Amino acid sequence: MTAPLYVTDYKQLSDADLLMACKQGEEDAWGALVGRYERLVYTIPYRYGLTPSEVSDVFQSVWLALLRNLGSLRQPDRIAAWLVTTTRRECWERRRGDKYKKEFSSELDSNIIKTKSDEPSPDELVSTYERHEALRQAMEHLEPRCRRLIHLLYFDPSIPSYAEVSEMLSMPIGSIGPMRGRCLKKLRKIMAD
Repeated sequence: MTAPLYVTDYKQLSDADLLMACKQGEEDAWGALVGRYERLVYTIPYRYGLTPSEVSDVFQSVWLALLRNLGSLRQPDRIAAWLVTTTRRECWERRRGDKYKKEFSSELDSNIIKTKSDEPSPDELVSTYERHEALRQAMEHLEPRCRRLIHLLYFDPSIPSYAEVSEMLSMPIGSIGPMRGRCLKKLRKIMAD
């Protein structure tokens, strides 16, 4: 057995190194691994239409499965794909439960069952997650005013009007468009770098 890693910032480690630290019992490494992929694991059960309680159960089951299989993972650098596959399987198990038998049989009767081609592949899910994560990290490098403007215009679920954005940021409505252009240009540059 190799000596444990003594790292102060596990977030900087590659997936393979992070898994190695987890195998060696590094508690902070486990926290960093869960933090890195928790959004990915949570997203999948919601897409399957599970309830919040079921989503939490799936989340815990997936991480428990990873903990049990830490020593047998053959491709530690493909942990995201492993998590996607395991999460999907867990969702299917939940859907096969009593709660969904009636719904499933009515889908069979009306021929509305989704085919596997309707669902994104694990690689597509990982790719989408990686793009979202890159955007989130790039947004952190913007100055607060730009970050807030872009969030309000593109990510705020309430979809505020320009008048509301103007009020929230204490800026004239006519300045929103030009500032948005400058902020998006900065964001593109950050992402390109």
